[in-house]
Amino acid sequence: MELFAPRFQGKPWVDGMEVIHAYLLPRAGIDDELLALAHAFRPALLAYPIDPAYPAQAGDPGELHVTIEMVADAPTAEIGREEQQTLVNALHKELADVASFDTEVGPPIGNIAGAVLDVWPDDRAVALQERVRAAIRTTRGDAALQHVGGRLHMSLGYSYDSASSDSLNSRLRAITPRRAPLHVDTLHLLNVRFAIAPDTGGWRMTWEPLAEIPLGGG
Repeated sequence: MELFAPRFQGKPWVDGMEVIHAYLLPRAGIDDELLALAHAFRPALLAYPIDPAYPAQAGDPGELHVTIEMVADAPTAEIGREEQQTLVNALHKELADVASFDTEVGPPIGNIAGAVLDVWPDDRAVALQERVRAAIRTTRGDAALQHVGGRLHMSLGYSYDSASSDSLNSRLRAITPRRAPLHVDTLHLLNVRFAIAPDTGGWRMTWEPLAEIPLGGG
């Protein structure tokens, strides 16, 4: 693994900049099996230069998330309230006939940016992603779809230095179970901020909620 460095429009992220994202979030009381699994991995993450995306308290989802899309044409500061509401309305319309579903995440994988849980099966999540992209494209144009996130995954934590992913993966493989369900019935639109953390010197994510869009028009 290497130092994780977020990017925006193909350039290094500006410290403290905020950008609108669409995420899937695990929730206490609904995804407890998944949260328990993530917390079982936490000691392994802390043995490496990885800043876990969730606190030590069991069952707290912290900033665990699956990135569906980034609104990449402009930072949040340049997107007014009316424009944000137009996007929210488009997402409500686009997702009104998308039914909720269950999928799974796992196994854990140490990678270049820290550690993740892949989403599988991913067919319905990918279909949801395409509907979200359609809403963003309709309201903000093709320029808003510049983010390349690769395969859908849940980030467990971001690396703030270099270390061996091979040794991390060996440690993660010893932890069972290796997969857990994720219930998807809501898309979360969030104002996401990346800033340099004073304690690690790496990048740390925080966010503020903007809107929750229920699947199926609920």
